[in-house]
Amino acid sequence: MNAPPPVRGSGHECPAAVAAGLLAAGENWTDAVQAAEQALESPDCRANALCVSRALGTLVCAGELVAADAHSLALLEERPGDQALAEHVVLAQACVARRTGDLARCSSLLGLLRHNDIAAEIRPVVLLSTVELLIARGEPREAEVLLLAHDADGPLFLAAEAAVAMALGRPRDALDGCLACGREAGVGNPAVLPWRSLAARAALACGDIGAALRLALEEHTAAARWGEPRALGWSLSAIAAASPPDGEDLVVYERAIRLLDMAQARMELAEVLCDYGDRLTAHGKQAAAHEIYTRARATALDVGDTVLLRRADEALCGVAAPVLTPVEAEVARFVCAGLNNREIAARLAMATRTVELHLTRVYRKLGLSGRRELRATRWAWLHEGTLRTDRGALGGPCG
Repeated sequence: MNAPPPVRGSGHECPAAVAAGLLAAGENWTDAVQAAEQALESPDCRANALCVSRALGTLVCAGELVAADAHSLALLEERPGDQALAEHVVLAQACVARRTGDLARCSSLLGLLRHNDIAAEIRPVVLLSTVELLIARGEPREAEVLLLAHDADGPLFLAAEAAVAMALGRPRDALDGCLACGREAGVGNPAVLPWRSLAARAALACGDIGAALRLALEEHTAAARWGEPRALGWSLSAIAAASPPDGEDLVVYERAIRLLDMAQARMELAEVLCDYGDRLTAHGKQAAAHEIYTRARATALDVGDTVLLRRADEALCGVAAPVLTPVEAEVARFVCAGLNNREIAARLAMATRTVELHLTRVYRKLGLSGRRELRATRWAWLHEGTLRTDRGALGGPCG
């Protein structure tokens, strides 16, 4: 492997090293992306595997996934015989696939890197990514065996151990591992390694709500400094999970979901949707929970996350879909379309008072406070095949 371009004094560092430094600091997102792009346009950096790795890694952690993938393809075409560079590029492509929830592609790309002579600096990333894939497929024991077969250390290995412990129902071990990972990592940017969010979830599973909330708030502060939607959404979801069920928790969940959706972080989105469904159920909002679990199931199925798919299926079996009469469903659709009661009455040839009675029943069945909440939630009955009416219940994972 070639040595990286030399540092030539203050203000003249290799742009890839500048990008990596800004990424590790978790600040100046714009400058970090610009430095990474500058590195990938520099002939010296493009010819150096370490520089390429730093630049692509910065783009990935900045959420610039399209740009990272495009640069990766161009580099592979430009230098087809450079094995060292190819390993770093393929790993970047696998990280892009993981972050967008394309687990099949991620697994295929990681398969190209699972051999003993890959560069030492990328082995921990490959190991952690492989462990995450095994856990998502419902194979935590296999992930544990894989870790035992590796004589490794370092923060990424600790993060992998913590993920396995959490998947095997050992939250105390997971919490200890996450905290050890944080001490050793020396990286505060959660877009690189979200160890505080993972620690917060482990602390919550241990019943230590105070520690969970403190860790989640620290993570969100760091994520806000960096500003990448995926890290922000994931940290917000940890705050919501550790917050009391006072109504504000639902608002925080909704913000987290919007950010994860924006970032195309479908693995995280599926998990947070399941968590949100659980919290809606605790609030007594059964209909809203059913819609969220349905969305979580579709996302997990699309991603290929067996564990989350099973979790969503089990949740759907325990939460009945809202059962509206055909007239109630029609009135609800008109409300969501923006019509007032008088306009709905004219459309359906009924008295305004009758429309009001139907709406009262809709609000009661769906656990809603009124018209504004009905319009805001974009309920699932607006899409064919997702609403049960008294003409017949739809089939599903429990049918």
